[in-house]
Amino acid sequence: MNFFLTTITRATGRINTREGSRVTITPRIAFNAEWLREMGFVCNALAQFIPEHGGCSFVLCNENIPKYNELVDDATEKGGTLINVRTYRNMPQIVISGFYITRAELTHGDVLLARYEPGLIRMRKVYGGESSEEKTKIVTSHLIGAWLAELGFAPDECFTVSTEHGLITLRLQENAIERTAELVKYARENKLKLLQVQKQQSGTKKSYPFIDLPYSCLEKAGFSLDEVYLAVYEYGLIQLQKLDFVGLGF
Repeated sequence: MNFFLTTITRATGRINTREGSRVTITPRIAFNAEWLREMGFVCNALAQFIPEHGGCSFVLCNENIPKYNELVDDATEKGGTLINVRTYRNMPQIVISGFYITRAELTHGDVLLARYEPGLIRMRKVYGGESSEEKTKIVTSHLIGAWLAELGFAPDECFTVSTEHGLITLRLQENAIERTAELVKYARENKLKLLQVQKQQSGTKKSYPFIDLPYSCLEKAGFSLDEVYLAVYEYGLIQLQKLDFVGLGF
């Protein structure tokens, strides 16, 4: 399955009224990627944006295309609109903003999980909203990358792992070397795993921090090794949530 995450941002504009012009702010979905081309969403291709329960879809119009106004009417009847795929930095780009997004009950700050296949991109809200400050990422049980170090999870740093059904929480334990005995006791008393961030070499001789979660933690949370999870993170804290693809409408 092909997935990616994107976040609804703000689009600004200006409208003229009898009282003068004023700035408008509306929700905006915009993303560009090479995989769009592979899925048929090439530059200038037509696609329907369709609001759906809990999200939206982009449907490519490349086969048995009727008249242009019929495509527009069909999208309008579904509460959506017809758009053209753009080009940005030599890659196809999809952009939609305004009340069409609002119709899907989506707003600025919402994190959307998209599942894509040839001719179809289906997006569902998984996290966020305007008040959300945490960041998100799609991960597996093998976490790796510079983003870990930015959160304090640098190689050799220690962290605790707490597990409950559907949720795994990684919490950084700073100055762990100076208080090893204290942390071991704390982890044992609270039934936590005490682990250390490892270092993995890349093909370019650059090393990245990585975390390989024990199978016992995955099993306790109801996770499996071949799944992808939603990581919600901030400095010193990473929470892995199980994604209910059926519940999200995928």
